[in-house]
Amino acid sequence: MAALFANSSRMDLNEALANIGELKNVIANELRGKGFTDVVDTQAEVAGNRSGVRVSVLHLFIGGRSFWQVVMAGGDAADVTQGTVNEVVQTINHLHFL
Repeated sequence: MAALFANSSRMDLNEALANIGELKNVIANELRGKGFTDVVDTQAEVAGNRSGVRVSVLHLFIGGRSFWQVVMAGGDAADVTQGTVNEVVQTINHLHFL
C-alpha cells in the first residue's frame, strides 16, 4: 500500500547563511551523504530517492528571514516512508548553524 507522510515547521534562517539557497545546498549535500540518489536542488524543492521513497523538502517564504519548511515523502511501505521523513527532519534540525 502506498504511503505519504509530511512534517512542517516554522523556521528562521540563521545569520550564518546569506539566503535560503545556501540552506538548500547544504540539505542537498546531506541527502547525497545519506545515500539518496537523483538529488535535485531547484527553486521549488530539494528532493531525492532512497529505498523506494521519494523525499521532498520545500521552503515557503513568510517574511524577513522566516519560512515554513515542509518535508514530504511518498513510498510503498508506510514504516520506511515515515522513517525517511523523520530522518530528514532530524538531519536538518541537527545542522550546526540552525
